[in-house]
Amino acid sequence: MPKASTIPRLPSTRDGSRTTSPNTAICTAGCPAWWSDMPIPVEAIDQFVDDEGETVRHQIGMRCFCHGADGQPDPNCTLHENGGWYYAEEQIITGLVTDISQRRELMETGAFMPGDCVFSPKSTDLVSEGDKIIFTWPLPYGQGDVLVRGTGASDTLYYEGVKGIYCIDQVKQYYRQDVDYKLDGKNIVWDWTGKTGIKPASGTKYVIKYTAYIEWIAFVPPVTRTSSGEDIGAKVMLRKKHLMEQV
Repeated sequence: MPKASTIPRLPSTRDGSRTTSPNTAICTAGCPAWWSDMPIPVEAIDQFVDDEGETVRHQIGMRCFCHGADGQPDPNCTLHENGGWYYAEEQIITGLVTDISQRRELMETGAFMPGDCVFSPKSTDLVSEGDKIIFTWPLPYGQGDVLVRGTGASDTLYYEGVKGIYCIDQVKQYYRQDVDYKLDGKNIVWDWTGKTGIKPASGTKYVIKYTAYIEWIAFVPPVTRTSSGEDIGAKVMLRKKHLMEQV
């Protein structure tokens, strides 16, 4: 079960009416009885999302302006992430998070895979295709990162690391967190003042499995939901970012 976020809350600038809730229970048992009644009261839905939803970090995703006439991003551009996607204006929003395995009708379409999830934000929050959602509670990054030790004090991780699960190099040397290495954002740090542990030699391959703040991408257009002509919030399909890049 997710825990309350340890990441500082970011103020909202996109919509002054946004609020966040300390309640971080995932909605896995279904929606309240009135959810299926018509018309659905928008205010009641938003209140339910506030009370039972998760706070997440939302970034607007779009193609980077470095794309050329051939439609390809400039490989030398340092502003975009893999695939030429540029992310902007991070905000904290609230929504219900449900594992896709609980949505049989979606799994049967063949467009989704185990591990995908459905995110239902408040009606006041716009999440569109290509946007990034970052969970504010750590989850295991299953495959881990295979890295090559560089010459600097740190190497770059794929996700923002929280706790190391296991770290070993190509000669089967095991490394311990906070003794041999530290996790600092998207970096694994090997050198710091007062360190007494060991580290891989430059050029050595190693792998680290760790818990992280997993990043998710809205990989299909969100499903718009209305009740009596009123927008009651979208249903957003999310896939882990590292799986998106393997497709």
